Amino acid sequence: MKKPHPTPPAQPIRLSLVEQTAEYLREGLRGNRWAGGLPTEGELGHELGVSRGTLRNALATLFKEGVLQPGGRGGRHAVNTPVERDKKSCAPLPGNLVRLLSPQPRSIIGGDTQIVFQTIAEILGRAGLHLEFEYRPGCGDLRHSEATLRKLTAQPNTAGWILYRSSRFVQEWFARSGIPVVVLGGVFPGVALSHAEIDLVAACRHAAGIFVSRGHRRMVFLSVESATAGDVASGLAFGAAATSAGAHAETVLFDDTVPGLCHQLDRILRADPAPTAFLVAMPNHLQPTIGHLTRRGYPVPQLASVISRLDSRMLAEFIPSVARYAVNAERLGRGTARLMILALRGKGAGGVRRSLVMPTYVDGETAGLSGVSFLKGD
Repeated sequence: MKKPHPTPPAQPIRLSLVEQTAEYLREGLRGNRWAGGLPTEGELGHELGVSRGTLRNALATLFKEGVLQPGGRGGRHAVNTPVERDKKSCAPLPGNLVRLLSPQPRSIIGGDTQIVFQTIAEILGRAGLHLEFEYRPGCGDLRHSEATLRKLTAQPNTAGWILYRSSRFVQEWFARSGIPVVVLGGVFPGVALSHAEIDLVAACRHAAGIFVSRGHRRMVFLSVESATAGDVASGLAFGAAATSAGAHAETVLFDDTVPGLCHQLDRILRADPAPTAFLVAMPNHLQPTIGHLTRRGYPVPQLASVISRLDSRMLAEFIPSVARYAVNAERLGRGTARLMILALRGKGAGGVRRSLVMPTYVDGETAGLSGVSFLKGD
């Protein structure tokens, strides 16, 4: 008997500009911004910074949903229903709370990520939802993790979940659960969940190229042992880009403490030849990395180069100036919130949506200068 072909896994679908534009218009209508009718298509296109074709495709979606009534000449369309119209077109939500599950307390999370959280809260608030921060340390590593997650997700008044710095186990459990969920960050291979993320892979490939162009041939990606999907993908991309450029790179993990970081740096600096380029996964580990390299005889940028994979406000005041990858935190927050709203409306079925935010490289003194030899003692 011929075996049936297995169903292929859902493929990620990037949230298109048309979908983002349609969601922006929905948010404005929910907030009663255009109660008397929309501005003209020309005015809307200018406000949103999109082409007329993109705007008209987004408007067509709202016409089909019954949200708007097509206008006549000039494209001034009428609002067809009350502000809460879209809530009547779908089943009532089980609650108005969206819980953000984090293995870290909010008090230690960096300022840029706090902006992401705040943006998510504001957009969900305009949709009648409230964001609740749920700190659960090690919830993906407990012996009875499934029971813990079942109890956690049984909390009353909960509409959906956002997963921050989530483990593979947590992502796989939520993917099986059928609960509306969005991952803030990357997803592990084989996990079909909608997610909003920074393109860390692109940043790490670019960082390897910067190091190679500035004379480095041995480099390291410094990350924590409790690696997320984005951390794993970063290390692989960094290593592959270095290899293709004729250099060598390795991922070095530590226990997220300064002593653990220094211990691993001492270990790899004993290699012959020692690495001279360091891509640091988290910005709070950049200063200890530079400080420890300096006291071990590898001052930055004279004999070693360091780049931060992510940005932080504190890095803007660092001396020497820090090479890093800056991200529009508000854009990441908006992408996450919109994916959550789509999931709650049941519009995530049939495909996994992805909102990708590209980082911007900010050059700095810590990356070193091109054309300089980084062999110690030169």
